[in-house]
Amino acid sequence: MSKYCGHAAVIEHNGDIYSCDHFVFPEYRLGNIHDTPIINIMYSPEQRAFGRAKHTSLPRQCRRCKYEFACHGECPRNRFLTTEDGEAGLNYLCEGYYAFFVHVAEAMDYMREQLELGRAPKNVMQWIANNKPKSL
Repeated sequence: MSKYCGHAAVIEHNGDIYSCDHFVFPEYRLGNIHDTPIINIMYSPEQRAFGRAKHTSLPRQCRRCKYEFACHGECPRNRFLTTEDGEAGLNYLCEGYYAFFVHVAEAMDYMREQLELGRAPKNVMQWIANNKPKSL
């Protein structure tokens, strides 16, 4: 759920390297370690573009979402639905992730406040027991 991808490459038995373990297809082949040092492959313009595309290809619905900062559209391999506006690229797990983020928002906010005050975020357990947040 990071903003950018590109650090989960695959090296096949023959030395071929692909951009991601979910994209082992010819169009994502970056090179071969027998021909090019792995560091050059992983920092190649093609791999950098692959990593940035995760964020730059988000549909408008995702970019407007209040929880985009948390999921960043999740994995592009799961973006095969259309948005409510008919735009391609909505993650099929979006509805579930959104429900989860709504469910945990109050507790996460409380833990953030605890951290900002120099306190342990585990205090959330007592807070939940005492306050019974609406979402939990």
